[in-house]
Amino acid sequence: MKKGLVLAFGSYIAWGFLSIFWKLLSGVDAYEVFFYRMLSTMLTMLLYFLLFGKMDKLKTEVSGLIANKSELVTMILASFLISVNWLVFIYAVGHQQATAASLGYYINPLFSVLLAVVFLKERLENFTKLSLVLALIGVLILTIQGGRLPIVSILLPLSFGTYGLIKKNVTLSSDVAMFVETIVVTPFVLVFILFFAKHAPSDYTMSQIIYLILSGIITAIPLLLFAEALKQAPLNVVGFVQYVSPTIQLAVAIFLFHESFKLENLYGFTAIWLAIIVFVIGQVILMKKAKNMVK
Repeated sequence: MKKGLVLAFGSYIAWGFLSIFWKLLSGVDAYEVFFYRMLSTMLTMLLYFLLFGKMDKLKTEVSGLIANKSELVTMILASFLISVNWLVFIYAVGHQQATAASLGYYINPLFSVLLAVVFLKERLENFTKLSLVLALIGVLILTIQGGRLPIVSILLPLSFGTYGLIKKNVTLSSDVAMFVETIVVTPFVLVFILFFAKHAPSDYTMSQIIYLILSGIITAIPLLLFAEALKQAPLNVVGFVQYVSPTIQLAVAIFLFHESFKLENLYGFTAIWLAIIVFVIGQVILMKKAKNMVK
């Protein structure tokens, strides 16, 4: 559990600051950023297996995946879910909707915990239930104040929450799973780049080309941490820790991107931040109890 929490915090902190990186590519068409990101991630993972002598592991696990039809279908679905999530987030950051993206990721833990309870039959501690109520109140306040729930704020939790659920029981190692997720959509990526992209690589500046190449590494690290966290801790715990990410994203949107933020929005976000504090205190108490029982 402790290792899972550390990995989850690491992945969400990294994701929280990722909007800064994507903002550097705001001058590039959002769809092109997405497809080059997919291609770069696939090539990054392939290079990783080659450099670290893990090609035999890759071949063995992929062969096992092809033989296991149900898990193969699960991985194909996961590929498209994470693709939708990435595309929506890149679009949001590039179109002055980073705050809406932040709200979407505030909603996601609620959705993840709901999925964990309904489909995985995970039990919730009382402090987790209290945290959920506080977070739900905060999200409702923000939604009412906004007058509507932006489509970005719906698509992000729907895609990522479902992705986390179906990846929970995948037996592939985290690195192989990431390679599979990107290789599944690679044919679509190549078709888009070759026939539908508005710009050729020669149209980009040198800095944009470098950022597009680096997008694979930038993508791989937090996603690998997240995938490993899912194997170490319950989905409801990993899902709730995600509040770290949108909190960082919100701060970046307000203080670095200078997006509008009304003072009245503090009511909603205060409820969410209280939920995070309650959850963290509860986890610390649980770990201390577990440590005392071992003694």
